[in-house]
Amino acid sequence: MKVNELAFFGKIAAGVTHELKNVLAIINESNGLMADLLAMQNQTPFVHSEKFQRSIAKIQEQVRRGVEVTSRFNGFAHSVDHPLAKVDLNVIAAQTVSLAARFARLQYVELKVAVCDRPVMLVINPFRVQMALTRAIEVFTGCMKGGGSILLQVREDPDPPCLDFYFEGEFAEKVIKEAVGAVSEWLEFEELSASEDMRYEWPAPGGGFSLFFAGTLSEKQTITLK
Repeated sequence: MKVNELAFFGKIAAGVTHELKNVLAIINESNGLMADLLAMQNQTPFVHSEKFQRSIAKIQEQVRRGVEVTSRFNGFAHSVDHPLAKVDLNVIAAQTVSLAARFARLQYVELKVAVCDRPVMLVINPFRVQMALTRAIEVFTGCMKGGGSILLQVREDPDPPCLDFYFEGEFAEKVIKEAVGAVSEWLEFEELSASEDMRYEWPAPGGGFSLFFAGTLSEKQTITLK
């Protein structure tokens, strides 16, 4: 896809998410009004009061979830605005996990994220980085036939900073071996990560998979496809 076409897609997607957030805001306001009216009827017996309260609570939760999803997608849509941007790795990780969660659930895998308590700023192409992360997640979850979970943890202490993948419910070694065996999918991830000067290490501390976001890996070895 050409750069101008990608920018147009991002512009339209961002506009749609803004409209969806407006719709959710109106639903939330109407739901709040119903809750207020119901509260005013406390002194008057109402046989369906509990059912209404449960429905109001469900609507409120789904609105919260909808706002979160549309906000994440809005951020993703804006990731194509500039080829290079200064972004927080915490935001990129959380946004990717949120958007990829449904694909993981289809494989009975839960995605979790742990971020740093302060920003970890990088100058990257946000769109390509998120595409690489999503591709890696798709390959890993496809190898976890028995389900389980993947924790993505941001670490700022190494130089350069990195994102660790920890696999639960499956042996990490088995996951990686099968992932590397999926040559075409894994090569796509490698192409995307290399274009952003990202390097990976296996095995990482704790038996996970570490993805470094800038520079080169000193005294570390990357796995090679066979």
